[in-house]
Amino acid sequence: MFIVDILIFLFILGLVVMVHELGHFWAAKLTGTRVDEFSIGFPPKIWEKKIGETNYVLGAIPLGGYNKIYGMDTEDEKSDTDKHSYDTKGPWARAFICFNGVFMNIIFAALVFYIIMFAYGFKSYQPLIIDDFHFKFGQQEKRVLVNGISANSPAEKAGIKTRDIILSINGEDIHNGNETTEIIGENNNKEVVLKYLDWATRQEKTVNIIPEYNQDAKRAIVGIGMRDIIIIDYNSPIDKVFSGFFHAYNYIDYSFTAMGYMFNLSVKEKNVELLSSSMTGPVGIFAITKIIVQNGLIEVINLIALLSLALGITNLLPIPAMDGAKLIYIALESINKKIFNKNLQGKIELGGFAILILLAVFLIVKDFIQFKDIIFKL
Repeated sequence: MFIVDILIFLFILGLVVMVHELGHFWAAKLTGTRVDEFSIGFPPKIWEKKIGETNYVLGAIPLGGYNKIYGMDTEDEKSDTDKHSYDTKGPWARAFICFNGVFMNIIFAALVFYIIMFAYGFKSYQPLIIDDFHFKFGQQEKRVLVNGISANSPAEKAGIKTRDIILSINGEDIHNGNETTEIIGENNNKEVVLKYLDWATRQEKTVNIIPEYNQDAKRAIVGIGMRDIIIIDYNSPIDKVFSGFFHAYNYIDYSFTAMGYMFNLSVKEKNVELLSSSMTGPVGIFAITKIIVQNGLIEVINLIALLSLALGITNLLPIPAMDGAKLIYIALESINKKIFNKNLQGKIELGGFAILILLAVFLIVKDFIQFKDIIFKL
């Protein structure tokens, strides 16, 4: 099973990277810019074939990919004058080449989301980081997700499972975990009627369950771990037609807002751990993939879309060596090419790449520690 998980992880990562790099590749071709090498994975090379002017490569390290675009990161005596060089293209053409990787990831994710929308009745279930966040598209409703079940607990005996959604208790609608805890705590050894949405069947079910007093919690419990979520319902005709793209927009908007929220919270509380805990690298993605694979094909497809968006969003950040930084270089170079020249950009990129390497090492170590029980579980 571990080998299967590895293969699925490599397929997913390779797919979203290929989509991103194809975006750059096609944009370069459309603008008449030469692409010397197109690679999925990093060296050493395990396969390569030259077709036309481009050498197509499969690298042995499947944690990314790249396009070697003539005149973009290197220059020679001809690159400043060659019409097929990135250097000789106007700012809009260069911006198109840089941005199109991000654009392709977004479009690909939106198209994949249509599969999820059809499978889940045009509904999406989004865990909450920001309590008062409002999604622009679709109708939203706050609910409670079961994210853990204690062994031999009343909840397990009643048939409630992880990922089910609590709808009401004793006829009272439930919209957050605090309400659930309060109502259950008031009914020690008293039967309560709990209505929930069965995740596996998408059917509403009702069970009678008796909370039991827990000495550690000092209150009555039924043995469930809970997490507040938002159910986004794309139920209007327009919402359904554009649900894939609307959901992609909702996710991007939420992601940027959540990143800002976590950054501000880390600064406010002077705790870098809060920010680092929200970041993950390839090892963490592998751990998440192992969990998601157990939940079925549709969830794996959803993961593909989410990772495609995550790759696009990450590359749009104004960090040296990322596409977002390249777009800033293009804008600054348009203002003053003598100051913001290629030499200065190269130095910034070199420094940025070193920072990214250090960040990658940090995330790998952090993720190994954080997810070791998941990673090495056969």
